Amino acid sequence: MVSYFIEEYRPGELGELRSFQTDEKGLTKALLERAALARDSHGKRYAHQRRLTRDSLISAHEALRAKLGRLQKAGSFDEVWDLVRDATSEVAGIGELYHYDTALRIAAACRHAPEDVCLHAGTRIGAKRLGIRTDRERVLMSELPTELHRLQAHEVESFLCIFKNQLGAATQRRA
Repeated sequence: MVSYFIEEYRPGELGELRSFQTDEKGLTKALLERAALARDSHGKRYAHQRRLTRDSLISAHEALRAKLGRLQKAGSFDEVWDLVRDATSEVAGIGELYHYDTALRIAAACRHAPEDVCLHAGTRIGAKRLGIRTDRERVLMSELPTELHRLQAHEVESFLCIFKNQLGAATQRRA
């Protein structure tokens, strides 16, 4: 499954993150707007945020725009993630998947990447099926099976979500 992820999913995920790294100045107003409104480089909404209302995304963008200076000065993915959550936690319809995805895109513009695997709905299921404790916000890479060490933390997040159903079956077969 890891090899399949690398072949089939890595190129698209890297392309998405690289599309936020096009400006040498780091995080700009335009990149913040794209990230906050969940738009790809062609202006289309990312699938993860397809169910969010336009009003929720606009409100989240306004909240994040007020934090632009702090986001630009953030020194790590964790700092960006905290700022995104703090700024948008009161926006109706915005939840932990939006917080993570938006923080990942903003952090990419700032040249930061997560060091740990962030847990939210789908990743929590995948992690639980691997026997990993899920009553927390993140999992250390060192806690993961060695097979997953071929992936970066943000890739493990995707892997756990994408393969959550297969992981349950694979874990049961090994038992």
